[in-house]
Amino acid sequence: MRERTGNVLWLLLPALLAACATGSGSRRAPARTIFMEPLHLGLQPDAELGLADFDAATLLRRGLQHQQRAEYRRALPFYRRILEEFPDSRFLSAAALNLGACLEELGDDAGAVASYRLITTRLPRSRDFIDAAFRQAGCLARLGRHAESRAMLEQLLERRLDVSDRIDALVLQGEQRLALEETLAAERDFRRALALWRRHQHEEYLDPAAAARAQFRLAELAERRFLEAPLRLPEEQMKEDLERKARRLLEAQSLYLRTVRFGDPRWATAAGYRIGNLYVLLHRAMRQAPVPADLDDEERAVYRDMLRQRTAVLLKKALRVFEQTVELAQRTGIEGDWIRSAREQMARIEHEVLSLPDTAEAGS
Repeated sequence: MRERTGNVLWLLLPALLAACATGSGSRRAPARTIFMEPLHLGLQPDAELGLADFDAATLLRRGLQHQQRAEYRRALPFYRRILEEFPDSRFLSAAALNLGACLEELGDDAGAVASYRLITTRLPRSRDFIDAAFRQAGCLARLGRHAESRAMLEQLLERRLDVSDRIDALVLQGEQRLALEETLAAERDFRRALALWRRHQHEEYLDPAAAARAQFRLAELAERRFLEAPLRLPEEQMKEDLERKARRLLEAQSLYLRTVRFGDPRWATAAGYRIGNLYVLLHRAMRQAPVPADLDDEERAVYRDMLRQRTAVLLKKALRVFEQTVELAQRTGIEGDWIRSAREQMARIEHEVLSLPDTAEAGS
């Protein structure tokens, strides 16, 4: 418990009001019960807060002022003091929610979880419950505590949610299931979220980002199937494997294109990058595929050189997609890891393609 200086008096104002209403000989109004917040009175200002007298409302107001100015660390003691000294206050939920939000901004996800948990465990009827539950699940996910995050989202989905919140919860739950290798259940969550979005998109405004995110995750699952498809000898087997791998590439590409069509700039640029990268990955897989065992060293060198030239078309396709993705990002003002990676891939591919002999054009 934090030490404090000066004597502190706790005054419950209802008691004072009752004590003052004892005049004699006068007609009294019917008795009423008035509930008021406790008040902290100090003989000198609190060393941490700079206030001598305060109640929960005053602390919340001061905390919000700091938070709105992005002074998150300065807001913390005001919110924490409400939790410590006014545990029965009607402002307890708001203090816990804003304390958690400040801790998130400061990178303390574990501390934020503890703050949000006060609401999700002790105050299930709070109007802040849904927001706190989403935030708690997000913090747990970033901490790698995916089973706990999934459990929080399952609890949230048992409630009556509006369409937008239900879509968000399904997508987040699907992502936690993916992290836990519950692939089929994750895919069901993403498809449920998309079906819900499509069912209600013409009835009310629904953020396309949530639907695009669900579609992107389905595309990632298709990409995973593409990556898992092997390329094996002998030659007939290699031909069948290559056809299967190409089909899976097209499946993943189709799902990423559906992501783009939702029109959310961030998920569209992410999907654009992943489409280009599919061709890079196929190029790499073909270059690393086993060489027929009956070739001598010279024949192997010729085989590798021909393969390099024939597969250059995949790099050229990737380059075009990366260029289009960067152009989209420039038009929409999007910047981030996907765009940086696209630029890096463009530079690498341009170098590799330009290093090919002119006969490589025949392969395109």
